[in-house]
Amino acid sequence: MNDRARPPIPGRRPLVVGAARSGLAAARLLAGAGAEVRVCDAQPAAQRPDAARALGTLGVEVVWGRDGPDLLEGRDLVVWSPGIAATHPLARAARLAGVPLLSELEIGWRASRAPFVCITGTNGKSTTADLTGALLRGAGRVVEVCGNIGRAVCDVAPSVPPDGVVVAEVSSFQLETVDRLKPFVAVWLNLTPDHLDRHGDLATYAAMKRRLFECQDGGDVAVWNADDPQVMARRIPHGTPAAPMALTFSIRTPVARGAFLDADRIALAGDGGAHALMPVSELRLRGRHNHANVLAALSATLPFDPGPEAVRTVLRAYAGLEHRLEPVAIIEGVEFINDSKATNLQSLEVALDSFDHPVVLIAGGRDKGQDFSPLAAHVARTVAHVVLIGEGAERIAAAWPSVPQTRVATLEAAVDTAFLLANRPGAEARGARTVLLSPGCASFDMFQDFEDRGRRFKAEVERLRHQGVAS
Repeated sequence: MNDRARPPIPGRRPLVVGAARSGLAAARLLAGAGAEVRVCDAQPAAQRPDAARALGTLGVEVVWGRDGPDLLEGRDLVVWSPGIAATHPLARAARLAGVPLLSELEIGWRASRAPFVCITGTNGKSTTADLTGALLRGAGRVVEVCGNIGRAVCDVAPSVPPDGVVVAEVSSFQLETVDRLKPFVAVWLNLTPDHLDRHGDLATYAAMKRRLFECQDGGDVAVWNADDPQVMARRIPHGTPAAPMALTFSIRTPVARGAFLDADRIALAGDGGAHALMPVSELRLRGRHNHANVLAALSATLPFDPGPEAVRTVLRAYAGLEHRLEPVAIIEGVEFINDSKATNLQSLEVALDSFDHPVVLIAGGRDKGQDFSPLAAHVARTVAHVVLIGEGAERIAAAWPSVPQTRVATLEAAVDTAFLLANRPGAEARGARTVLLSPGCASFDMFQDFEDRGRRFKAEVERLRHQGVAS
């Protein structure tokens, strides 16, 4: 099972660029292995007090306030932060000098012994990774879920035993600087336009995703979304020399190997044919997009031969992740749902499709160059009123002229306004008794990240529960 020797970490004098979570994890791992680590960060130490304290305990060289090419002097490896575009002058200088430029993800993979399950895609990565971890634990495996979700790979992967599993959520930013990463199982969930402000166009964004599969061979497994033509057009074709074994998943049609929906039942397919696993109605996860995530997670775990009863037990209990269609509270009959993880239009669309009635939508933030107009007709059918916040409010308002809308300056005002709209006379008759935070935008204009945004939303709902709002 993907147990061939992994390439060593190519250097003893690394430069770790960026002192955020992944950079700190890489510095800890490399320093612990005896490397002469230098860390740099463009921000001054005063703006990164926690990182400065953490690096101080490692006894490594730290350069604050700059990240120029001169820092390559004496370095034989660069560990690159996913938060910095790989077009940065320091990255270009490293390539010109022939210095390996690797992501923290690949450093962690090279330093570990356990098989990796890597999950990428535009949407659904976190839920699928978390559920995959839960399914494997239910089957008796030692599992760490890490990467773009939770802890950094370098902090956890090296401690997982060879018969355990590392499940990593992998973003396109991390894949910009992989070289020989070779997961035992690689999953591509879907592909829609996202991060075009960084990657430039859909083709470049897709090429980053495809890198996850390019070092796999016949001893590995690739899982593809049979319902997504963009994914299927870019998969490693069956019959390609050393192509990985292919599994697929579908909520629309049966598949030969993998997982699919058969009417109202989840089915698994393999060499012995297809068999029903359990009714969809027994899942706690809401929405067809989450049904697809379940099928992807099941496909990712099939190579580890989990028992069907253990799988059923986990699926019946699994309630999902924070900030992903998370029920928050019901106040005077109005339900509040936190979907702060919806940072693009595709995530917003599938969130709206998860309800059988119109919602009062809170949307907006940093729009990342998205075109909101293709979603206008869909929003008009599924949204009773939209409350807009953040930098993207004006563009969204212009793109959705037929949808009743209110713009506010703060999240507190958005929660209060949405509650009043959902609680006004006649709202129940129209079905608009749900307030959904599903921004469709990044959070960085007003919040630290989507988690900060989601927790602030929950805090405002809790305030509303205890204090009420003026009518």
